[in-house]
Amino acid sequence: MPRLHFGNWIEDLVGWLQSHLTWVFDIVNTVLGGMYDAVDAVLGGGEPLLMAGVLAVIACWLRGLLPGALAFVGLALIDSLGLWDDAMDTLSLVLVASVITIVFAVPLGIWAARSERVSAQLRPVLDVMQTMPAFIYLIPGVMFFGVGTTPGLLATIIFAMPPGVRMTELGIRQVDGELIEAAEAFGTSPRSTLARVQLPLALPTIMAGVNQVIMLALSMVVIGGMAGAGGLGEQVYSAITQLKVGLAAESGVAVVILAMYLDRMTGALGQRVSPLGRRAAAKAAVAAAGRFKLAHYKPGGAVAVIGVVILALVAGGMNLAGSGSSQEAAAGTDVGQGKKINIGYIPWDEGTATTYLWKELLEQRGYETDVKQLDPGPLYSGVARGDIDFQTDAWLPTTHKAYWDKYSAQLDDLGAWYGPTSLELTVPSYVKGVDSLADLKGRG
Repeated sequence: MPRLHFGNWIEDLVGWLQSHLTWVFDIVNTVLGGMYDAVDAVLGGGEPLLMAGVLAVIACWLRGLLPGALAFVGLALIDSLGLWDDAMDTLSLVLVASVITIVFAVPLGIWAARSERVSAQLRPVLDVMQTMPAFIYLIPGVMFFGVGTTPGLLATIIFAMPPGVRMTELGIRQVDGELIEAAEAFGTSPRSTLARVQLPLALPTIMAGVNQVIMLALSMVVIGGMAGAGGLGEQVYSAITQLKVGLAAESGVAVVILAMYLDRMTGALGQRVSPLGRRAAAKAAVAAAGRFKLAHYKPGGAVAVIGVVILALVAGGMNLAGSGSSQEAAAGTDVGQGKKINIGYIPWDEGTATTYLWKELLEQRGYETDVKQLDPGPLYSGVARGDIDFQTDAWLPTTHKAYWDKYSAQLDDLGAWYGPTSLELTVPSYVKGVDSLADLKGRG
């Protein structure tokens, strides 16, 4: 069979898109980045325990007093592990990606349920989206948008879309046909039949799809740490590449706590919005009356809103007070005046050491730094695009030659900070008679 150069065609297509549609990618990057920054500013801007209290109040409203207390304990544990900021970054990514996914998935599912032709055309597309290895989605994201949150968001949206579409279609198709015929017999329009009959009865299945979307989004966001998406994913990736078992365990616990919180809250929200769910919840409440009454107490909506508002205002006020005092303390050394410097590094010992040395020096001079651990490919691509301002561990002219040849026109070589160096192969001292590569021949 002749060699089919499919990969070369894809590279040519990507190159053409980068040359002619850069403005489109910039708009998408700006919109998604702005959405993420807004949500992250809200979730990560307050005192951790107060924000944990806000999330716990929401859990109390949806699930009851005992689940709310357990939620607070779990979130407080994340703070005690020193992973609160990373957890809120991850939660922000999950929320933004899930909302965008649901906005597209539910209408597509409704359309597929009402048209066999659309359903048949969507099915293979969803199959490909669901079975494609998750890492593959990061490649075009990094190529078009550089490193950061946008590639992680786009990969998450694509990966989490199929269950939302499928469950919406399934829920609407499962509605009893006799009910639809009865609505039509009374002269109800197709739009009213959808809004007043099909969607209310399909809500439990649709909410199950929403739950799956959120769970898949959380799993994909962790993988997105490889593309510089930040959050707990970056911590997990760092732990894997540097064999930090303790950090891996801590990050894993934080991910599990977030997953349990989101799973339980979306399940309870499904009961709240669904007529069938509210009926089942009412029966369960009657059955549990008199037993653990305080543990199952659920505050009313007004009480929950008041609690959330009070805690949010206190958290915001403390954040403003803290930022004001820190600005006064740093007034004498504020050379950078808060300018943000993005630093990337490869998880090799000398790269890690020099990167965090520069991080400390820049922060002492008033700069804000954002450090990302990346593989060489995304790192060089990010520096070339300007997403990363600098990196300190380029191995030239041999090890990173392919990246330098590809991106050298967009990079500045500021010189070597250590040398001369070489790449060597070593053998244990007890191995005798091996002094060169030629000596290894016949010893395999």
